[in-house]
Amino acid sequence: MGGIRGLERSAILAAALLVAGCGFSGSSPQTSASEAGARATNTAIPGGSATPGLASPNGALPPGVAVVDTANRVQRLDWSPDGELLAVLTWGGVLGNGRADILDLAGKTIGSFDAFDMAWVDDTHLMSFDATPNDTAHGTVAIHTTDGTESGTLPDTFGGMLGNGYGSVALMAPVIGSNYSTDVSFRIWSGGQLGQSITGFGEPVAWSPDGRLLALISQSPTGSGGVGGPIPGTLTVLDPHSRSVVLAHQFADVRMDVYLSPDDSKLATSDGSVLSLADGNSIRVTGQPKGWTADGSLVVVGADQRISLWTPTVTNVVPNAFDWAVFGPNAGDVATLPAANQNPDNPTLPTSAVVRRGGSSASVPLNASLEMATWSSTGVCFIASGTQDAQAGDDRLLRVELRAN
Repeated sequence: MGGIRGLERSAILAAALLVAGCGFSGSSPQTSASEAGARATNTAIPGGSATPGLASPNGALPPGVAVVDTANRVQRLDWSPDGELLAVLTWGGVLGNGRADILDLAGKTIGSFDAFDMAWVDDTHLMSFDATPNDTAHGTVAIHTTDGTESGTLPDTFGGMLGNGYGSVALMAPVIGSNYSTDVSFRIWSGGQLGQSITGFGEPVAWSPDGRLLALISQSPTGSGGVGGPIPGTLTVLDPHSRSVVLAHQFADVRMDVYLSPDDSKLATSDGSVLSLADGNSIRVTGQPKGWTADGSLVVVGADQRISLWTPTVTNVVPNAFDWAVFGPNAGDVATLPAANQNPDNPTLPTSAVVRRGGSSASVPLNASLEMATWSSTGVCFIASGTQDAQAGDDRLLRVELRAN
């Protein structure tokens, strides 16, 4: 339910320009904290042939797989708080342009609206951030119902948004010409009201899964240590409504992703730190954290690209999972890339993705590079897929449904 931060927006736009120039859509997967962990109906969908894999964009689909959208470039997949609707943000091919499509569990589009960024407000409303190609730092914000109808607008312009799905959205002030993110201010929209400006904590980067706490990163005024050097700063966990600080921790380099655990007891960063929110104690894990599963396990990618699930007492390697994995609501639900050596002639090429439903011996191999994936609370998986066909140059959104044995 997160938004695209200022630096992330710049990176996305740069990547989009590179994609447009190269005609290739494959990239490293980008997942938010909730997407990297478990995602919280069974509807009949058309089955393809029994031949596994996707030989070409026009090839037959495996049973249980359907193309639900052929948009250009999928940026994010966000579930509504009740898990009944999926918001799909796509890049429109022009700077500052994009679209949000709202899908039901069957993959049917029930509403659409223009958006450069989006955020769930609650189960029935979303916010959109619209910008112009000449100024993506100053955008207008509108409120939409799930059928796409605009139901209101907010005064002023903003630089981005980050929603918690429980009625609150952090709205960042437009980017200013300062070197330090401590100058960044934001306002909380909640209950139909826009609160006063909050400064001194930095840029909002992640809400806790229950929508109560907000993580922010501020850059130290000591500077970056040169181009490409470390950027010191502070990570703060804030209760934005009371403005009480739950945690403040300094880092030698704050260029990292932040993931709050489902029970609000811990926070993990992509540099390998796991912090206790109760006492601020920090431990290190071996590998790069990517998010939490619903049961409180930390998803970690090791130096050998193997996926493991870490808890304070044990670390379990996930069989045949490399580079990244997204876990569903049941034990064994996983969308992942298999071993990279499955293509020994050219191990740098994307390998076939695999989706497996917990309790089932069946899995669906897809001859495509997974860009991102997310699971419904009932075990339906939606996947943004970059095809391996070099002539295609586009993403597809696939709906995968496997039934447990």
